[in-house]
Amino acid sequence: MRGIIWAAALALAAGTAQAQDKPVVNAGTPAPDCTARVNYDRNADLPGYLDGDGICQPFLPLNQLIPTGRDASFYTADFTDAAIRQRWQSCKADEACAAAARKGAQGFARVETRETGTVGATGKIDPEGDVDLAAIRRPAFFGQEPYREPIAASDARAYTVEFTAPRDTLERTQLGKTGEIKLRGWYIRGDGIRSEDGTRQRALVVMNNGGGNEITAVDDPRSQLVTRDAASGKFTLSETPDGLTEEAGMRHWRGFAAAFHAAGFDVLVTDRRGNGISGGMNGFNTAEQANDMMREFDQLRAGEGLRALGAEGGTLTGRAAADAILQGADITAMPIVLMGYSRGSYAVAYAMQKNFVADCNRDMPGGTCGPALGRANIKGAILYGPNSGGLGTRVAGHDMIEAALREEFTTTYYPDGEVAAGVARWPALQIVKGTWDYVEGMEGAFASYQRATGLKDLFVFHGPHGLATQSDGNMALAGDRMARFARAAALGQGRLEGTTPPADLRDLVLSAPPVWDTNTGPAQQP
Repeated sequence: MRGIIWAAALALAAGTAQAQDKPVVNAGTPAPDCTARVNYDRNADLPGYLDGDGICQPFLPLNQLIPTGRDASFYTADFTDAAIRQRWQSCKADEACAAAARKGAQGFARVETRETGTVGATGKIDPEGDVDLAAIRRPAFFGQEPYREPIAASDARAYTVEFTAPRDTLERTQLGKTGEIKLRGWYIRGDGIRSEDGTRQRALVVMNNGGGNEITAVDDPRSQLVTRDAASGKFTLSETPDGLTEEAGMRHWRGFAAAFHAAGFDVLVTDRRGNGISGGMNGFNTAEQANDMMREFDQLRAGEGLRALGAEGGTLTGRAAADAILQGADITAMPIVLMGYSRGSYAVAYAMQKNFVADCNRDMPGGTCGPALGRANIKGAILYGPNSGGLGTRVAGHDMIEAALREEFTTTYYPDGEVAAGVARWPALQIVKGTWDYVEGMEGAFASYQRATGLKDLFVFHGPHGLATQSDGNMALAGDRMARFARAAALGQGRLEGTTPPADLRDLVLSAPPVWDTNTGPAQQP
């Protein structure tokens, strides 16, 4: 399914780049003045802006522009839960429309392949069974050759953790599953972030993996991930296991965890339900994954349903596990910043919506909404590679896929118009993305940034959506920027020092550092 979506976005991007007589940005946005070739993963000529050195800086345009006679509220008002369900009534009466939507929805109502433990002799567990937490790879594992990842330095402060959660609605109502599942990963205790008066304060970043990502999966830097087809000239990511890497890009993801920890933060990261070392069968209900974060906070407070294993050995359960992890910190008071990549950013967006706007569960027809959860110590969100603008900024037709998911597959996946609008109620928002990230055109991310009213930041770099082919330089810059933003949000600061807010889309695109993805370089214009 991921490949289907990428192909659709690629076709649209190629079309917009070629149809120069048609606008590719909304009215009021600076028109592109050049085009540049982007290799993996777009393999297309994209519009861009010329910089002072004559280099064309490409960007991915929006999938849908504002219709004639409408304003920017199109992206929020026309893609609310009620609006897409209403359109679904007409769609499902049309055989072709319904078939396409249901086919797309089925891609998000399936069991994903787990990769952890397929390379080497360690790391493989039965996620649905009773697990010896010592069988799960720890940060120190990734310090050995050839990995040499910085996360290994945190091992003495790390706990392998296991939380308890109910099965999601799809598993209960359509797959006939009962009982509970376990969510597993790491909690790494930090030294505390440095406050403005020089003292240290405990604070937590909760990281939510991207689609298919597994926090303890091997990512060998020796793997040759992308190949160029000699006939077509296209760059593609190899899908064939090479015996070295389980999940490409995980070294960068763990690098972000190391950056947060080096800044003093506690870091919590678990594989989502249905993925990696966590239990469950389906990993696509992102609103349920938002609920999982709240469950984890409750279990860190009271201990019920929690197990933990530290570097010194000996598995702890219940309150003893919570006390050992937190070492006197109060999980209900310590500042928390939610961070997510791709699908994980959808879960973060839903968690922020539930906490600051309304606690809605849309995975059943007639789903109910309650008041905002109001956890005051959640201080902000970091969205990496997100769909921050919601369904309206995606490829046309994704709204009907989401409607079918909610109506017929009891799953909530894409953020809807309410979530996109709800950004205005968040205390802090940072968006981090590649300039040709397929998930959402750059203009959509900029609109979300403009919609935010609290502390906000938008950092872009030359690269695609996936982590696998990103340059080490860009990932180091992104990790540093996110850690600095998390600190500013945790401390309640009003702006991020050392940054300049972009005035428009041109400003934003040209703000990308002069570091490029490993498969695409700068194009000098004639």
